[in-house]
Amino acid sequence: MPRITLLVVLVVVLAACGGGGNTTHETTTNLTVTYWPNGKGKGPQELFNLSCDPTVGNVVDPVAACAALKGLERAALDPTPLSAMCTELYGGPAEATIVGTVDGDLVRARLSRVNGCEIGRWQALSALLPTFQPA
Repeated sequence: MPRITLLVVLVVVLAACGGGGNTTHETTTNLTVTYWPNGKGKGPQELFNLSCDPTVGNVVDPVAACAALKGLERAALDPTPLSAMCTELYGGPAEATIVGTVDGDLVRARLSRVNGCEIGRWQALSALLPTFQPA
């Protein structure tokens, strides 16, 4: 009988620890965005930090940036596949990198505006970038 009692207590304790909405594990979003309006290594750069705690970071609107991240498909941060067929549009020399974590997952994205695919990625991630001013 004592083993059954111990087993019941263990099951109750484990059930109390799992499930439910409140857990002690927090997912974090902390990003560093580096922006070169004239291209990497060609003039000044701007550096922005984003934490999805609205009291931290220096992005113009961290609440909007974090909301945009929640609605964003993870693939938007992935590089354009080499097999992608992209229009031959040139959107300007601006480049950016986004490095850090999104919901605890490591992220490293390089952005440019060298063709239609890259312009699309730039636009999808525009809430994380400074206002784009063509050169």
